[in-house]
Amino acid sequence: MNDARNNPLAPHPDSAADNQRETALIDHLTQVLADRLADRSGAPHKPPWTPRDHVVVGVLPAVAVPPQQPPAPDEATADPGRRPVESLRGTQAPPVLALDFRVRTAPGRRTAQLAVHCRFALYLEDIASYAEHMEYLRGDEGPSGAQARPGELLGVWRRRDVHVPDLVIEVPLGEGDLDPPALSKAQQVLDRAVRRAVDAHFARPEARRPLTAGPQGRQGRRRRNVLPAEAMADEEAFHHHVAALLDRDAAPCAPQLVLSAHAQALDGGDHLIRVSLHNQSDTAQSDWQDLSVYDCRFAVLPGDGISIVPQRFHLAPRDYRLEELAEVIGRGTGCAAVPHGVGLRTETLPVHVQRTVVPRQAGVRHPRWRELADDPAPILDSVEVAMARYAREFATACRAAEQLPHHKAIEADRAQFDDEARRFGLGRECLDLDPDLKRAFQLANEVFARVNDGRPYDSWRLFQLVYIVSHLPALAVREHPQRADLRAELDHTDVLWFPAGGGKTEAYLGLILTALFYDRLRGKHAGVTAWLRFPLRMLSVQQLDRTLRMLIAAEELRAERGIGSPHDDPFALGYLAGGAGSPNDLHWERGWWRGWETEAAATRTGTFTEDHLRDRLVITCPYCDRDSVELRLDTDAVRLHHECAACQRILPLHVSDVEVYRTLPAIVISTVDKLTGHSWFPEFTAFQHGPRHRCAEHGYFSFPRFGACLAGPSHCTAPSQGYPPARPIKDPVPALTVQDEMHLLKEELGAFNAHYEGLIAELQSGAGSGLPSKVLGASATIEQYQDQLRQLYGRRPRAFPAPGWTLGESFYTTTRPDFRRVHIGVLPHKRRKADVAAIVQGELLTEIARLQEEPKALRERLALHGLPDSDLPRLLFPYEVSLAYVNSKQHGTQLDEELGQLSDDLQHAGLDRVEHAVLTGEVPVPDLAAAIARVQREDLDTPRGERLRALVGTSVLSHGVDLERLNLLVLAGMPPTAADYIQVTARAGRTHAGLVVTVYDPVSRRERSMFSNFLSYHRLLDRMVTPVPVNKYAYFAARRTLPGIVLALLHDAARDPALKPPPEGADYSKDFKRWWSAQRPLLDPWLERRIPACYRERVEGVNGRGLENDLVARIMDTWRQEERPNLNKGAEEKRTAYLFLQQPLTSFRDIDKSTEFQSLTSSQDAFKALATNTADSKGGEDEPQP
Repeated sequence: MNDARNNPLAPHPDSAADNQRETALIDHLTQVLADRLADRSGAPHKPPWTPRDHVVVGVLPAVAVPPQQPPAPDEATADPGRRPVESLRGTQAPPVLALDFRVRTAPGRRTAQLAVHCRFALYLEDIASYAEHMEYLRGDEGPSGAQARPGELLGVWRRRDVHVPDLVIEVPLGEGDLDPPALSKAQQVLDRAVRRAVDAHFARPEARRPLTAGPQGRQGRRRRNVLPAEAMADEEAFHHHVAALLDRDAAPCAPQLVLSAHAQALDGGDHLIRVSLHNQSDTAQSDWQDLSVYDCRFAVLPGDGISIVPQRFHLAPRDYRLEELAEVIGRGTGCAAVPHGVGLRTETLPVHVQRTVVPRQAGVRHPRWRELADDPAPILDSVEVAMARYAREFATACRAAEQLPHHKAIEADRAQFDDEARRFGLGRECLDLDPDLKRAFQLANEVFARVNDGRPYDSWRLFQLVYIVSHLPALAVREHPQRADLRAELDHTDVLWFPAGGGKTEAYLGLILTALFYDRLRGKHAGVTAWLRFPLRMLSVQQLDRTLRMLIAAEELRAERGIGSPHDDPFALGYLAGGAGSPNDLHWERGWWRGWETEAAATRTGTFTEDHLRDRLVITCPYCDRDSVELRLDTDAVRLHHECAACQRILPLHVSDVEVYRTLPAIVISTVDKLTGHSWFPEFTAFQHGPRHRCAEHGYFSFPRFGACLAGPSHCTAPSQGYPPARPIKDPVPALTVQDEMHLLKEELGAFNAHYEGLIAELQSGAGSGLPSKVLGASATIEQYQDQLRQLYGRRPRAFPAPGWTLGESFYTTTRPDFRRVHIGVLPHKRRKADVAAIVQGELLTEIARLQEEPKALRERLALHGLPDSDLPRLLFPYEVSLAYVNSKQHGTQLDEELGQLSDDLQHAGLDRVEHAVLTGEVPVPDLAAAIARVQREDLDTPRGERLRALVGTSVLSHGVDLERLNLLVLAGMPPTAADYIQVTARAGRTHAGLVVTVYDPVSRRERSMFSNFLSYHRLLDRMVTPVPVNKYAYFAARRTLPGIVLALLHDAARDPALKPPPEGADYSKDFKRWWSAQRPLLDPWLERRIPACYRERVEGVNGRGLENDLVARIMDTWRQEERPNLNKGAEEKRTAYLFLQQPLTSFRDIDKSTEFQSLTSSQDAFKALATNTADSKGGEDEPQP
């Protein structure tokens, strides 16, 4: 893996100094892993170590061959000493190491001459010493544990490396395999080398052989031979018995390692050649030797007149920027094929280095927040000039490609960048057009400057600044709706496509802050400005802390500068994910919330805070940076607070659903499932219309709860004159909707989401100014995004930023030689992927701990590369935390147990215990947040034994986790898709160089293929992403969403005085039935008009008219024939939702309940395992319901 002649992990001299030192550390760690997995250190191993249990890569095992059947007549002349590879199939690991490659020869040539260089290791035993026997017998019992008793003769395994260079073979270029005579000479050289190694070992007196007949009278030899008890009496007795009983006449066998080659003709005169090594040894040949061959490697070099021709990787995309990366030198079996001089070689521990993408300056003035807050014009001028210059260079590149096949593709990329330059110019025009917008932009930059004061960065990345300015027209249109060019921006869904860890979150937070200040400056005194949505619960938690810090700084700046009116609502954050992670309603028991009466009693007795230490969503106070945030219940205000015990400040954070409705915070963070809340909670109508009333004590509401506000009649008594009307909110529709991790909106989740997005767009069209929210998306992994966005939002799709015409280079970014991540592949033999993942994680944790105690090896590695060895604790600290990613909870449990054992072992060795945590979808959200916060706040002053140093996680950690100290990652098997793999591996190496070790599943054909194509797969990783499957036209999905969409429309109708709704709204069936009966002539045509609009595209022509019409026709048929008649039944149901034939969705994962069945006793374990694996394959997320 670390070829001294061409080490891929040698630090690049042009990379940053810190990155070079980190690279040297990773180089050392990879060598440690190679020594452990391939046993390349050369050290002898004491009993009970065996190579078959510890060497896991590059193994060609001896196989148990079934008895041979009598040969058929046409096989009688075949070579009886060599069995074809096909006869060895059926074993767990492929018993073949092979390279397939394309060669080109001079016309008419009949053979191809190749030179094969082989390296491999044999494991042979020496007799263990008397002391080693006693140590083994004693075990953990101490000196008194070694009593004289019979025991087997133990061996110490020694590795003997064999190098066989220059095996010259002539491969016939005709049909058929290589004729035996043509290969016999090379095979004889190989056989002699193996035989010499075996004979040299057994020529030594200490070589372990079997014993002759034992003293108990048992005749014959056995693989494990027993010494009598008296042999263990002392060392002299031991040597005497061994000398007397050792069968020195036992003839050792040599492994039968076979070299094969054959050629196949290809179009154009080239040939595909396969060169392979396989082990033809039969386990029955010797019952006392290990006939497997270990750590096998070979290289192939072409002879004179022959060249190896690169082939196109069959999965490579047709992209003009990737043409060089699309070619491969060959393909391996049981290995990866890598270049080796003018030839190629096998690699059983392949390595890929991912370089660092950094922002380009492009001649732009440094976009510092302070300068933009003072006067944005000079910096924005320089950006505009630079974009114009780059556009001219792009045009030149297009002209140069006019006669090339990719001319249309490069023209399309140029057009995309030209449009970005146009939109940036339009954004600048809006800053000049609207002084309030300009001031809001400056204030947003001031917030970023304050929040990041004292940190090593003080500016935007170029793509972030262009992104924010380009979307300012979508904000300006809310004050200038007459501008058609501004209004057109709302007809697009824009997805921010940038690598994980590249700054997407900060980009859209910058735009959100601008929108917050703009809303207050233009007179929107309250209500939601931005709705930030995530597909998974854990993602929303991860964004909560950073968003909260920005929001608090924005509110302090708003108060300081007198933005808006003194009576305006302060900026606040709502966490809308009620269910298992936070309460829906404070009255009712759900998840960790025990219900109002129980929690109020705990408050009175003073135990509430202590009871809910694990339920806090925020631990570190954004005001004072102390880990002193506590949950407290205000029984008078009926509020659940996060309050800092140190500075006594209440965080502007609302974590129960009902409090979000009561406060309408400026920013709402939620899961996508909360869109179903429009059906179940009429108060969602305030997101479009604003609230009807405001209770002085308990906040906003639109529909009374049993005659009171949302606090309920037990906490609030309605004033005699009724609750006063709420002050009308200007333009109550959120200006921005941001959908992060958009690639996760797929399949049923995506289809359901598409229908509810149509509902929201329809609701917004009939509220406030009639302008919809600007819909933005973000993802690090998208492919063919256009169809997904068209179906989800019914708007024109657009991606940002535009790529350049050269790989790794664009207007916004460039690629540096610094290492971002080092990927290593492991395809284990015999051992399961979880076993080997545990070994790898254990080795990494142990080695970092050793280096912290004794850094001599690291100093030597740094010196080898000419790097300074100062401040090693600071270098090692970011590599203390490792994450083992698993695809099933069962594997997570196994690794948890392994870490427990490792912790005990390290403590015994004086290296401190390893604190670790297992994080799956079943772990409560606050526990997930607490583990992440712990890693973030611990430092070198925290005792090592108390620091969290190991994590085991499922897909719950694959998105949104941004930890500077997480730089070692081990995967127990490949995630289901390339997009998942990108997201998972992006958890490591976000700030420092990261090491990612993927342990492939040897029994999975898919994963074996991925390992064989390791280098190509990783070079083209971003393009290995498959398109997101979404089908909003699926009739099943439409039938399931129809009831919820109709009910949401009825709640919206209850806000329209023209439809004469009851004051209580339509949530309860008795109120709805009275309204439905009295106003059916009004409601019927109203619903007939609005239901189709929810399922249609928002911008005409985005999707096919036929598909749209067919969906609407089917859904209206279902409404008229099934659901509408069902609403006429009696009002025996309490809530209107239960009047529908199908209950409205409570979650996008709420499809059908499974049917229970009883299995036979003998089958219960199998069914349990199947159920576990099925749940794990879906990510293990127990999503909250409204």
